[in-house]
Amino acid sequence: MFENVIGNWPSHDRLILTSCDEAYFNKYFPRFYQTFTQHWQLPIHVHMIDPSQQSLGRLEDLGVSYTYCNTSTGYLKWAYSFETYCQAQRFIILGNKALDTQSVIVADVDAYALRSPSTAQKDTLFQDMAFTTYNTRLMATFCHFHPSRRQESLQVARMMKDMILNVDTIGVDQQVLKKVFSQLPYNELTHGEWISHLDVKTSAQKKQHEACLIYHEKGTRGKNKSVGTTWTDIE
Repeated sequence: MFENVIGNWPSHDRLILTSCDEAYFNKYFPRFYQTFTQHWQLPIHVHMIDPSQQSLGRLEDLGVSYTYCNTSTGYLKWAYSFETYCQAQRFIILGNKALDTQSVIVADVDAYALRSPSTAQKDTLFQDMAFTTYNTRLMATFCHFHPSRRQESLQVARMMKDMILNVDTIGVDQQVLKKVFSQLPYNELTHGEWISHLDVKTSAQKKQHEACLIYHEKGTRGKNKSVGTTWTDIE
C-alpha cells in the first residue's frame, strides 16, 4: 500500500500534485483539472487510491500523469485510518518520489483555482517552502515543497506513514507539517489572499472565499454540494 506504488513519477521541474480515491476523483477532479489548467498552466500529477480502470483511462486520455496504489495490499489498524491515509498519501509519495530539482505544488482535489497568480505571487510561492497558516496550523490545502527541502520532505513522508500505522490519531497531515516545518523559514501564502479557511456559512464568508486565488469550501456543506464541472466539460 505504501511501498507498492504503481506508475511513473513525472520529470517536470514544476508540477501540481493531488491525490484522491475513486469517489473524490469522479466528483472533484474535472473541476480541479479545468481550473488549474486554465489559471496555472502547469503539469498535473494525480496519485489515485484504489482506482478503477475507467479512471486511469480518463487520465491517460487527458495526458495527465498518474501513480496509484491499492489499500487491499496494506494494513490499516484504526477504523478511521483510510480517511487519514487519503489525506496524507500525497505527502508520502512526494517525499519518496520527488526529484532533487522539482518544485511541487500540493493541492486538495476538492479545491480549485479561481484566478491566475501574478508574477509576484508566483515568486512568493516558488522561492521557498510556502504555506498558508490558520489558527497556528500549516494548512495542507495548497502549499509548495521547494527542492532545497528534500530531506525534510522525506522526513514528513516517514513520519506520516509511521503515525498512520502505529498511532491512534487523526489529522496526521497537519500535525506532521507543523512539527517539521513550523520552526524553519517558509514563505507565507497570506490567508484571505491565497485561500480562506473559514467554514462557509454565510454569503459574506463565501465572498471572502471568492476573493482568493484558490477556493476551498470548508465543512460538510462544501462536501455535500454539487460540483458544476463534470467529465463532459473536459473530455
